[in-house]
Amino acid sequence: MKELTPPQRLFLTEILKLRLNIGHSKYQEIEKDLAKRWAGYWGEIALANYIKELPHHQYLIFHDLQLQFNGIHFQIDTLLLSQNYILVIEAKNILGTLTFDNTFKQLIRTHQDGTEESFEDPRVQCQRLQSLLRKWLVKNGCNLLPVDTLIFFKSTSTILKTSPGDKTDFTKVCKGRDLFNKIDQMEQMYQQEKIDSSTMMKIGNLLLEQHNPNPINILKEYNLTEKDLRNGVCCPNKECNFIPMNYKRGTWICPTCKTTSKDAYLTTLSHYNYLYKPTCTNHEIRVFLQLPSPNTTQKVLQRLNLQTTGTTKNRLYYLDPEKVTPCVLS
Repeated sequence: MKELTPPQRLFLTEILKLRLNIGHSKYQEIEKDLAKRWAGYWGEIALANYIKELPHHQYLIFHDLQLQFNGIHFQIDTLLLSQNYILVIEAKNILGTLTFDNTFKQLIRTHQDGTEESFEDPRVQCQRLQSLLRKWLVKNGCNLLPVDTLIFFKSTSTILKTSPGDKTDFTKVCKGRDLFNKIDQMEQMYQQEKIDSSTMMKIGNLLLEQHNPNPINILKEYNLTEKDLRNGVCCPNKECNFIPMNYKRGTWICPTCKTTSKDAYLTTLSHYNYLYKPTCTNHEIRVFLQLPSPNTTQKVLQRLNLQTTGTTKNRLYYLDPEKVTPCVLS
């Protein structure tokens, strides 16, 4: 029903890292966050690849489903909808030795040097998602199915432990292909059909219709402004990524690796679209692309045949997602 696509926060962080001023104080923080977001995405990819093996006639499958309940936005990594029950699966990609701490409801990773790192307990995350989804179903008049949860760890080499004397229930935690055993157990637990196939499809379509990604202002999250970022067209050579390229007679030339391109500006316009806004003036794009004149900028924008409003100095260009590269991932 809904395929897995790169999370918006991931490629926004990619763009932010690429455009941040050289030597910026926030660089290491952003780089660390980006590594975590890539790890999370790889965990979701691994889960999605396993889920493909499930019988499609039995389940409606949703990846990265984002819903709202009374103004509260919540995201579900993977949701399985059947005629018997709904299963919410939270994907995790955390390597090393992990200890579930029931006292303070946290997940502690112990590094080889003995240092520890704390994460939110995924069981608490799942309980919150389960509660919000149940309320969402009631609000939408389709509270007909029991909702259960499962936590999936991508790496089978991850070691899961509990605090001494703690009797943590791991029946809803799995690693790798053990996912299928857990789903089999769920199917044994929920053997009774609660709805017919037509009702299941109606609920599935409603979930899809109400998928509503939460808008992300990545600059605001890191307390950054346009002054913190570099203007200019980015070199399309992924081993270079130099900013800015030089413009000469309709061609952009990289001063570092000498790559030339006539359309490298399209990716840079997508950076503007994602980081700032989907509309622009001639002046704003001239500054961002570092073009020599308003006439040159107008010619570049006219090539795209964008929708506009206003005339002359007040003209506003609407960046069309079909003509501007949708996202950038290294």
